[in-house]
Amino acid sequence: MRSTSIKIYFMLAFFVLLQLGFWCQTKNIKPDLGIVPDVPGRQEIHALTFGDDEFYFRVLAFIIQNCGDTYGRFSPLRYYDLNKLYYWFGLLDELDAKSNMMPSLAAYYFSQTQNVADVHYVVDYLYEHSVRDVEHNWWWLIQAIYLAMHKMNNMDKALEVAKPLVNDKVPVWAQQMTAVVYEKRGEMGDALRIMETIKAHAKNIPDADLKYMTYFVEERLGKLDKMDKKTLHKTLEPVEISPAPAPP
Repeated sequence: MRSTSIKIYFMLAFFVLLQLGFWCQTKNIKPDLGIVPDVPGRQEIHALTFGDDEFYFRVLAFIIQNCGDTYGRFSPLRYYDLNKLYYWFGLLDELDAKSNMMPSLAAYYFSQTQNVADVHYVVDYLYEHSVRDVEHNWWWLIQAIYLAMHKMNNMDKALEVAKPLVNDKVPVWAQQMTAVVYEKRGEMGDALRIMETIKAHAKNIPDADLKYMTYFVEERLGKLDKMDKKTLHKTLEPVEISPAPAPP
């Protein structure tokens, strides 16, 4: 009986030592979990939904929301592959184009990456997501304009994103952002034209918006008038002619 107990304790100690040895040899081995998962194909995604697009959309959206921060990890945004995320966003829009979860993650979270050059992936996605239904998604165009102007410092991109906002189904104040972008580019005439177009075609303009538009038009007309006068003044300025050199 006693010898049996000794054998049991000996075997237990042996396996404990074996486990400790295994731990010592493998404690520094860490699995390569990656951050952004690889993007599957469209056919694969639609096959895995088993007819319930909304449920699978929520599963994948949860994975994208938490990627890089699983198993006790916290990954800086600069390590995220925004090119992959751009394709993930578009793929998930195919499952649910009305959800605001993907544009919210893109605009408010992933756009804060330290790699400013990657912000264009977020701007491109927000633009593509919004133009499919500007009436309901105009807000994300506003966010894309902000990112293009203040993160990317790319006024050409900001103008491209702003143009679809001139739409009767978009609130008047949001339509005015197109004129603001033109003004920031120094194109006062185009900014004035956009404001006049909005004023002429918009319906039920709130009083505050109407006052702002009137102020904008009058103030920019003044600027254009001053610019024209400066140009004319420079044109009429006498040109100094250097005296001809004396003959040798």
